[in-house]
Amino acid sequence: MAVLDQDGRVVDVNRAALDAGGLTAEQVVGLLLHECGWWADDATRAEVREDVSRAAAGEVVHREVDLPGVHASPVVLDLSITPVRDDRGAGAFIIVEGRDVTEARWAERALRASEARFAGIIAIASDAIISVDENFQITLFNQGAEAIFGHRRDDVLGQPLDMLLPERLRGAHGQHMRNFARAPVAARRMGERQEIMGLRSNGIEFPAEASISKLDLSGTPLFTVVLRDITERKRVERGQRFLAQAGAILASSLDYETTLASLAELTVPELADWSVVYIRDADGTARRLEIAHADPAQREILTELLNYPLDPRTPHPVFTVLETGEPEIMREIDAAFVAALSADDRQHQIYHTLGMGSLMMVPLVTRGRTSGAMGFFSRSEHRYGTDELSLAQDLAVIAGMAVDNARLYGDAQAAVRARDDLLAVVSHDLGNPLSAIRIGTSLLLRTRPESEYGSTSWQHLEHIRQSVVQMENLINDLLDAKRLERGPISLDLETVNAADVVCGVIDVFRPIADGRSISLAVDVAESLPSIEADARRLTQVLSNLVSNAVKFTEPGGSVRLAARDAAGVMLFSVSDTGQGVPLEQQRHVFERFWQAAKGTRKGLGLGLAIAHGIVEAHGGRIWLESTPGSGATFLFTIPLARVT
Repeated sequence: MAVLDQDGRVVDVNRAALDAGGLTAEQVVGLLLHECGWWADDATRAEVREDVSRAAAGEVVHREVDLPGVHASPVVLDLSITPVRDDRGAGAFIIVEGRDVTEARWAERALRASEARFAGIIAIASDAIISVDENFQITLFNQGAEAIFGHRRDDVLGQPLDMLLPERLRGAHGQHMRNFARAPVAARRMGERQEIMGLRSNGIEFPAEASISKLDLSGTPLFTVVLRDITERKRVERGQRFLAQAGAILASSLDYETTLASLAELTVPELADWSVVYIRDADGTARRLEIAHADPAQREILTELLNYPLDPRTPHPVFTVLETGEPEIMREIDAAFVAALSADDRQHQIYHTLGMGSLMMVPLVTRGRTSGAMGFFSRSEHRYGTDELSLAQDLAVIAGMAVDNARLYGDAQAAVRARDDLLAVVSHDLGNPLSAIRIGTSLLLRTRPESEYGSTSWQHLEHIRQSVVQMENLINDLLDAKRLERGPISLDLETVNAADVVCGVIDVFRPIADGRSISLAVDVAESLPSIEADARRLTQVLSNLVSNAVKFTEPGGSVRLAARDAAGVMLFSVSDTGQGVPLEQQRHVFERFWQAAKGTRKGLGLGLAIAHGIVEAHGGRIWLESTPGSGATFLFTIPLARVT
């Protein structure tokens, strides 16, 4: 406290006042109050001088000031400057009282700053933040809520929260809110078992993700909802599911027409009310190839469009897309455009019945070439946007690959059919004359005098016969390879003596081996169990293996054919002392048209592939064991005959 005279000079002051400014009595007594060292700056001194003048005139003045004093931070004083009068009402002196309110004022200032920061965060948050009172009436509606719901803040304050929900959900939502109000939990996610839906000011519903918290303010609950619009996320998820489903459907068939039909059906109703798949033919013209409609009842009228050729003189966007390879989108289609597309009144009526309010056209690109396009058509009440165009383009990428795969598969099938036709011609038209040549040369060889055996003419006839046999074997190998493509080779199974088959093969190849100075040995036990096999096919397998062994064994080497009982199967093996098969080539030996010696082709490379197919058809297996430089051994198993 301080006492001033009528002029505002300090007459007396207490210790608390001196300590607050770090002053002594000598430094303040006798000075005008505004001249003392308590004040922080000239502006404060001027305010204090004015306040003292007003008090001298009889007014009680209140002011809050900061005293820098000797403290690290200012001391906040609540000043009261009060005039004191004598019995006659004349001014006698002025009492100045300063109350330290530092702690309260700093707390208040911090609270205001915190509230300002909180209000700023709430205001700029992109999520909707909405608070409601105990009656579920809106008390807080931030900018994010305004953007999401489309309502102005001033229009919704005091309104029920239900106004932001679809009408069909309001009853259940109100019950959830009441249950939460009674529950002990302070916060929870909304819609944990079902999707939350919001209602925009224009009446459009949207999916949302929300959580709610509860705060007790002196016994009065305050509920705050934080809500996020997940429309875009749902759109992306739906698009990803659609593309995944489309990929699975398009991959389910390699038939060209089936693929195109599936492509058209995929687009409705997800992306279009009706759709058309266009194809560019080899001559550069375009045509409608497949159509689809979301309403099966409209399919018949849509099919009529297939009867109308596409006229490049019309402004049809398919021509632009095929030319540029870029998508086209028309958000608004007017009557003049539809009329320009129509060749006659009937086509115009078809377009009118189908409805053409908006369209998208995206290219089908296969290996860098625009081979077609997909048209998406919407009725008048819907307008296409960039999101739908992006999804249509993603679908077109998948579709382009599927269409290309189907076309390539069709080309491959056509090539297979052409090859099969050629094989039929070869086997029939060449087989008959070859048989005649073989029979004729055999008769000539048998009827020639013994004195001519070994002569030049006899050798020529023998070479002709051997060449014919080789040609017939090549034809048979090609036919067997064709049969293998269709599935396992058919067998005529019977009980077979393995030793008889082995000896028969040895008898055929012994003269050939002797002619090349190759030792041909056989290792067959005296008593072997019978096997269940096709004797002719088994002979074919052994002949292929022995023929290869003799072919790749140098003169002076040896070939060994063995058969033995091995734990319920008959194990056959053909070993040679040739160069063997390099390790990197061993995994290819049973592939069709593969040959170890690429530089010298002595056949088609089908023998081992056919042998593999025959053995597997018997229920056995075949494999190779070879160490390069130390020969090779081919082994295979055939089931034993069943004992009855």
